Amino acid sequence: MAPARDGGAVIGFCVVDDHEVVHDGLRALAGREPDLEFLGAAATVEEGEGLVARARPDVAMVDLRIGERDGGNGIELCRALTRRSRPPAVVIFSAYGNRELLAQAVEAGASGYLLKETSVRRVPDILREVVTAGSWFEPRIAGELLQRRLGAAPSPAGFTARELAVVRGISRGESNHEIGERLHLSSHTIKYHVASMLRRHGCSRRAELVRVAHELHLLDDATPS
Repeated sequence: MAPARDGGAVIGFCVVDDHEVVHDGLRALAGREPDLEFLGAAATVEEGEGLVARARPDVAMVDLRIGERDGGNGIELCRALTRRSRPPAVVIFSAYGNRELLAQAVEAGASGYLLKETSVRRVPDILREVVTAGSWFEPRIAGELLQRRLGAAPSPAGFTARELAVVRGISRGESNHEIGERLHLSSHTIKYHVASMLRRHGCSRRAELVRVAHELHLLDDATPS
């Protein structure tokens, strides 16, 4: 990220969508925010890959249905972009509040899932959260998916058994990949779960989740990090 005029960091982002009105709207949005820089727009999957390679954005906003007429889609583009040596954070945006589509986006490596009905005024804060916290997923569908993926609702203490297994891994210094290997989940899914727990418990760092669990006497066999 480049420095902003006020000394902070500028978030560079681009968009891959086949509607020019979306391009114009996001370009205008960036013009009103000193810490956002619009790095370009693409209307096809191929153009999107080229744009990301040239501009190296912090965030790439990708329409879920981009490339469908040519047999592609935004999920496949997300997977390709996140496999790059210097991947951007990919935010899928869609008209569909569908848990299965959100799950596909998470598995493809997406850092965010945004509904097109979301007020444009919220987009700057969402982009900032994706960069600073690592992810942002539409709360209305993310909570239901998380509950189903973990196989249970949170206990009164605020953690499911699976979530505690993730937090134990964090307390031992394990990476998302290592936790996922142990729990037979993808590292992208672990990242999604961690982001959801951070938001739910009002934490900003992974280590804070460990301390919350310790304070609730849920990790008697683990050491705070």
